[in-house]
Amino acid sequence: MRPKKYPYSGAIKAKKTTKEDKLELVAFPNIAIRKNLLKHIYTVVSYHSSASIIYFRIPKVFGLGYDEQKAKVNLSYEETIKILNSY
Repeated sequence: MRPKKYPYSGAIKAKKTTKEDKLELVAFPNIAIRKNLLKHIYTVVSYHSSASIIYFRIPKVFGLGYDEQKAKVNLSYEETIKILNSY
């Protein structure tokens, strides 16, 4: 068997990143939240003048209740809502 003239053609076999492979993040000054968690936001509460707290209600497996999580964001309530509404 004759060897190939061009044995390596990486462009054909290289895996291309798709939109599903990349993690899409919503960036805040101190944390980043995945975009798929935005649908689980329960409430956003103002905490002092320069911070707010985002509460998540994530459904448990088999639909047996919710797991509640919270995240503190170092932004005012208005700025936090503005960022969340842009997605």
